Amino acid sequence: MLNKNIYVIGAGYVGLANGLMLAQNSKVTFIDKDNIKLEKIDQGISPIEEHELQVALKKFSGNINTSTSISSLKKSSMAILCLPTNYDENLDSFDTSILEGVIKEIHSLNKEIVMVIKSTIPIGFTQRMLQKFPSSPILFSPEFLREGRSFFDALNPERIIFSPISDASKRAAKLFTNAIKNFNPQNLLFMNTGEAESVKLFANTYLAMRVAYINEIDSFCEENRLDAKNVISGICKDSRIREGYNNPSFGYGGYCFPKDTKQAKSSFRGIPEALISSIVKSNEKRASFISSRIIDKGIKKIGFYRLTMKSGSDNTRSSSTWNILDLIKNEANEILVYEPLEIENEAFQADNITVTDDLKYFLDYCDLIVANRVSEEIKTKIDKVYTRDIFFDN
Repeated sequence: MLNKNIYVIGAGYVGLANGLMLAQNSKVTFIDKDNIKLEKIDQGISPIEEHELQVALKKFSGNINTSTSISSLKKSSMAILCLPTNYDENLDSFDTSILEGVIKEIHSLNKEIVMVIKSTIPIGFTQRMLQKFPSSPILFSPEFLREGRSFFDALNPERIIFSPISDASKRAAKLFTNAIKNFNPQNLLFMNTGEAESVKLFANTYLAMRVAYINEIDSFCEENRLDAKNVISGICKDSRIREGYNNPSFGYGGYCFPKDTKQAKSSFRGIPEALISSIVKSNEKRASFISSRIIDKGIKKIGFYRLTMKSGSDNTRSSSTWNILDLIKNEANEILVYEPLEIENEAFQADNITVTDDLKYFLDYCDLIVANRVSEEIKTKIDKVYTRDIFFDN
């Protein structure tokens, strides 16, 4: 029997992946203020570039509805909150105003609606909401989805965490585990909300640390004319280290790592630490090192191949390539950006920056091609590509 009362508020990649995973067994309504995004979902078109999301949207379209209004939520329903919590440099914390506003609205609408927060939040946020809205069941369940593989990760979770430890958490968790084939019940964890929030932040910070560490090794190898591929391959043969996140890049970027590492650093306010702060600094230094290497080449016509965060994703926000472009734009004579996606950014207004979606023209025109990751379509010009992608791992 289908559960008819699941609502996903926020149709970004977290909301889409979780909602489509639940749509296998349940009626799911996506709620978002973006009418264009909802129209695409109604037409069976994924508003996010990810093949598996597109396939799932077509496959489970009969169980999917859309709405622009939270007032469409019904009594005794479940609302999965997948709203933006961008890092605010002035606040030195996530901006949770949108999320808190929706929680307040749902609380006012019906106090029986179970709210499951999937947004990444500061440690202590859920407890504050429970104190502020004591009659509403508010849960936190961290997401661990990779951009470009979000639906795959939703269907194949390494762990599912729900908090607090309550009957409402157990009922909500059952909806998720029932949608996953061969889920190992030992990987379902219940804990208090502060612990669950900590798992999310510190897991991403650990992964960012691995990215930063490998990048520092690569910087050392490049400066000393060592083959970074040999050095890193040798290090990663150690079974305690292995090969995860071992391919150098221009730095970590995207939706999660930049903001989560800063929030983790902020969470240590007043607590002795050195490592967490160093991760953030290391990523900034990596961008400076890469940009200086490009500038030192003294090449006039520099091309930037794609501004997306990674292959298979259409996210350009906080991508490491953007950081490099921003650092060299005032030093370069001429910059040509190849990006087939329609992107609006004030950086493009600079006199020395041009954008094209013509790949052949881009490859032929540029004297140097800057690429965070090497794809098949630029391998024919590999002799003029500057990258730190030593394994060609997209």
